[in-house]
Amino acid sequence: MLPSELEVEAKAFGRGVGLGLGAAIRLLVARGLEAEANPASSGLEPAQLATLAAAEHGVLMVASILPEGERRMRELGQRATLAAEERLALFTAEREGNR
Repeated sequence: MLPSELEVEAKAFGRGVGLGLGAAIRLLVARGLEAEANPASSGLEPAQLATLAAAEHGVLMVASILPEGERRMRELGQRATLAAEERLALFTAEREGNR
């Protein structure tokens, strides 16, 4: 028996991927075990990696044509990370509100 909060989340996950509760739990357990077995893997989906690579490529292209672009890129790296975390929090909060 799952705690009620976990059951609700597992059911929501299952609905999102077209699975019942039992199948959803098996899939989540398999993913968790895979992540534990391969700690060096990024855990990112191929589309996420492609998006990240494209974003980095764009940054490097802009940095390569701007005066002192490499230096500016390094200086702004931490600000970019914080901005991305804030944007992700907004998306997460919005998704949580739509449940």
